Amino acid sequence: MSELLEKRARIIRELEEAYLLKDRKLVVKFLKHEDPVIRIRALSVLEVIGTEEEVKDIGEVLLNDPDPIVRHEAAFVLGQLGFKSSMEYLKKAVESDENLIVRHEASVAIGVIGIQELRDFLEEVSKKDPSPEVRLSAEIALSNLYYLKRFPVNTEFAKMTGG
Repeated sequence: MSELLEKRARIIRELEEAYLLKDRKLVVKFLKHEDPVIRIRALSVLEVIGTEEEVKDIGEVLLNDPDPIVRHEAAFVLGQLGFKSSMEYLKKAVESDENLIVRHEASVAIGVIGIQELRDFLEEVSKKDPSPEVRLSAEIALSNLYYLKRFPVNTEFAKMTGG
């Protein structure tokens, strides 16, 4: 175990250096690392330094990573980045991911971003998803969409507290 921890520590140090240099391209390379812990750390770094350019890479992680915890983190990061270009990835994850924690986080991320175009979609999810947790997550997202429509100047507050 200590060998694995040492290996991870060295890679996380590389991620820290990439963070300090704001080297997004290097961080994106770690999204394909064999170790899910490293993939999650890379997503966390992109949450802080990512731009809209990384939405596609993070979206691919959301839709294709073999680990549901990594996919969950990708949905969270897309929500925190806040780009509407995440919409297709988040919607597809809600529609097709077999894991409820991924569908939950993707639903909430839609609300955090404020993707009003998916209101009807979320209403359908809130009624028909087989998981009560995902149905509640869709309700949370709908509540945040309503809040953002009603009080559009408070987008930072909605991002921090939207789910």
